Amino acid sequence: MANYIGLDLGGTNIKAGVVDDRGRVRAAESVPTPVDGPSAVIDAMIGLTSVVAESAGIRVDDVACIGVGSPGLLDFERGIIIALPNLPGWADLPLRDHIAQRTGRPVIVENDANAAAFGEFWVGAGRDPSIRHMVMLTLGTGIGTGLIINGRVLHGGFNLGAEGGHVILDPDGPACGCGQRGCLESLASASHLARRAAEVLDAGERSSLQTIHQRGDSITSKDVFEAVEAGDALARRLAEQTATYLAIGCINLCRLLDPQMIVFAGGMALAGDMLFDLVRGAFDRRTWSVAKDRVKIVPARLGNDAGFIGAAAVAWDAHQHGPSG
Repeated sequence: MANYIGLDLGGTNIKAGVVDDRGRVRAAESVPTPVDGPSAVIDAMIGLTSVVAESAGIRVDDVACIGVGSPGLLDFERGIIIALPNLPGWADLPLRDHIAQRTGRPVIVENDANAAAFGEFWVGAGRDPSIRHMVMLTLGTGIGTGLIINGRVLHGGFNLGAEGGHVILDPDGPACGCGQRGCLESLASASHLARRAAEVLDAGERSSLQTIHQRGDSITSKDVFEAVEAGDALARRLAEQTATYLAIGCINLCRLLDPQMIVFAGGMALAGDMLFDLVRGAFDRRTWSVAKDRVKIVPARLGNDAGFIGAAAVAWDAHQHGPSG
């Protein structure tokens, strides 16, 4: 039985785990992400590989491949971090080669959203062998996207594929951090929902959310959905607006990619049935009528382990089939 190590590089923590070729986690650990430059971060990653290997009762030499899920702009073919905005000093850094040289194992570097999506495809929400085409949307501060087409991660011709959060839904909509206006991310992310709630309260609309707002606390998407559950009309209107934009984004993805499954992950997905019922309803009311949509819109299953499991999953996939395109 082969074993793989997955490393999930985050701005706050680095997570690592040993995962076998059936997707079972044998050991996992995390450490805070060092803030004093790439060398310290790479040292921490190397240290974690040894820690989780020992916890799993194996040696790093016994690992078939190491996968790394990283944020930022990547050159997948060469395993280079081109830019990593949330960590200082990262520019054109050959992360794959650094880790491979120090561990002696083959390494593959993947975008963190793609890796998490592939983990869900491998052993999470999409693990049914009949699922070959899957999209995952991570609903948080922004909206990250991972695309699995015919069982492989899709990168695109310039490594800029899978940016579903930046499809434009309203060309005159709010400015997005990417430089466009009216992106799905700027209309339907958890941070947008929270910001929109604060804006309408400042404009004088009445809601139970006013209590949070008046005491100076930041409203969160969780607060909005809790207010919906308590019967707050304003919160319900805002949640329905967000769900409508998410549904339209899903419809657009369906028309282009025809996925069998769309998976929602991230903090806002924890709203559960309340969110999913709103999105599914808005989807059904707006989708085309020429053919019946059979796509399933479902919650992710791997939770906080999705990052390192996904990184191990892309290592497994590369070891079995070669790098994806």
